[in-house]
Amino acid sequence: MQRTAILIRPSARRPAATDWLAWLKQAWAGHTLTDEERYLREARDPVEVEWRLKALERGRTGRFGRLDPHA
Repeated sequence: MQRTAILIRPSARRPAATDWLAWLKQAWAGHTLTDEERYLREARDPVEVEWRLKALERGRTGRFGRLDPHA
C-alpha cells in the first residue's frame, strides 16, 4: 500500500519582539510628527527632499498663495 505525504500547514508565527518594536516606532512617529515632517518623510530620493523643502519654504499655496483679483 502506498501512502501520500500530507502537507501540514505551519502554525501562525507569533510576532517577535523586534516586530513589535518596529510597529511601536512607526506608530509613535505617526502620532508625534508634524504635517511638514510627514511630508518630508514621504520623499523617495534626495532630489525630491530638496524639492519638498523648497515647497515648504515657499509656503502652502492655499494659505499663502496669491489672492484672486476677482474675489
